[in-house]
Amino acid sequence: MANPLEQGPARYDDALERIDRMVFRVEAGVMSFALLAMSVTFFLKIVYEAVIAERNFVDAFLLRWMHGTDTEAPDALVATVHGVYTPSLVTVALLLLGVGAARTATTQIARARGDEAAPPWKPATLLAGVAIAIGFAAVGWLVVVVPAQIACGVLYLAFLVLFARRAQGKGELGLFLLLWIPLSVPIGVLVSRIPEQYAWVNDLSKVLIMYVGFLGASMASREQKHILLNFGRKLWPQGAKRAIEALSLTIWLGFNLLLLALGYHLFALHQEAGSTLSILPIPEYHISLPVLLSFALMSLRVAADLFRVVTGAEPVPSTAAVEEGR
Repeated sequence: MANPLEQGPARYDDALERIDRMVFRVEAGVMSFALLAMSVTFFLKIVYEAVIAERNFVDAFLLRWMHGTDTEAPDALVATVHGVYTPSLVTVALLLLGVGAARTATTQIARARGDEAAPPWKPATLLAGVAIAIGFAAVGWLVVVVPAQIACGVLYLAFLVLFARRAQGKGELGLFLLLWIPLSVPIGVLVSRIPEQYAWVNDLSKVLIMYVGFLGASMASREQKHILLNFGRKLWPQGAKRAIEALSLTIWLGFNLLLLALGYHLFALHQEAGSTLSILPIPEYHISLPVLLSFALMSLRVAADLFRVVTGAEPVPSTAAVEEGR
């Protein structure tokens, strides 16, 4: 007997399901972009602060290890650490990372070809490692020299092209363009307004983490991965199961509508205040906007499930449902 946990959620062959499937893909795209944007911008911030700082974290580590006391280090030692030891340590670390990355890549390629043993070390592997290390150093140099607006704009366009090619391979280029062409307008305006320094990354993460968390909750409602209370379900009479299921969905819908109203109230307060984030020049209501969107989508999904239960709609077979939902 098949495991019910492996069969996936019930799917229906109706207009509501087709619309919900498209909305789900949009949510997945926005969440992927939010996670990618957070990781890339934090990487840029770390590189910027590590390189541009007069005494970066490598300097602090070496001074703590070489000076060994709580007193202020002598100026000569600080100059030597910052001008000689730190660049040397960073160069060695980059070379080790580059060679390790090149070795890992050659090993993975060999295993993909069916070779069980690790390939021998070759001069080409070391040269590839040096090239990767130079690439790392070039990224650090670009982060310092290139303004944040240009760096983020170029990265955004690069990722758009990359994911557009991936969508084209899946036959979903039209849906991709329909989603990201409108979104590129506010993103482009935001990129043009960000400050030169990378301190705005913290503000951006506050907004994006809200989208990740609440859109994730909305996506979980479609996948039926929220916590369910199964107590007493085996004791229910067969004829009462539909009525009890409808009652459960009605309570859940009421709870979602209540949270939707509270989310709208919070959004309206932020919008009325007209305040912006501390560094990033965008309105503060963008923090509460994903709350509003999430509970609106969850309410629509629960309402659709309630409608199907009341009307007695039957889901498609489980195997086809899983394939249809992908």
